[in-house]
Amino acid sequence: MTRSVAPPKSNNYNVDFSKQFLVFGIGFVITLFELALAQWSFLFSSAPMISLCYFYILGLLRPKLLSFITVISLALLFELMGGDMLGVRVTAFYVVALMLKKRIVQSENNDFIAHWANFSLVCLAVVIFRLLMFMMIYFTQPNLSVIAFQIGISILVFPIFFVVISVILSLTGSPIREDA
Repeated sequence: MTRSVAPPKSNNYNVDFSKQFLVFGIGFVITLFELALAQWSFLFSSAPMISLCYFYILGLLRPKLLSFITVISLALLFELMGGDMLGVRVTAFYVVALMLKKRIVQSENNDFIAHWANFSLVCLAVVIFRLLMFMMIYFTQPNLSVIAFQIGISILVFPIFFVVISVILSLTGSPIREDA
């Protein structure tokens, strides 16, 4: 009587710790770069939201690598180091990550222009949420031209990030939608 041993079940919902740690490390560098950009006088203290681009593209291309702990910790790091309102960026980024996980924002059949338009709407929603929270906390209206500049520059940076991250993922030898 031969007994066949069933292969161990692989859990497709978990990703190796090393991949998530790498995603966190790259996000940490991007967050520090975004904080450094905010110090440049050229950007009028309204740096592009590169970390939002990173989280959105990661949720689009590799949704299994998008960890809520990474999103929350990096948004909290930005708030603490950048002097932002505590909890506002964390909440906004958490909602975006939740929408990406639940596939509310995009469809897999969309082309790049549709993804860019969806990101533009997400970026606008995050900035409007932050603006409303600022106005509720401080009872004043900030300079709207600076906010519009931040939205515009973030939307313009998205295609560059999309191409760079797509190329990096293709150079690693794995298909882009492997984890989906």
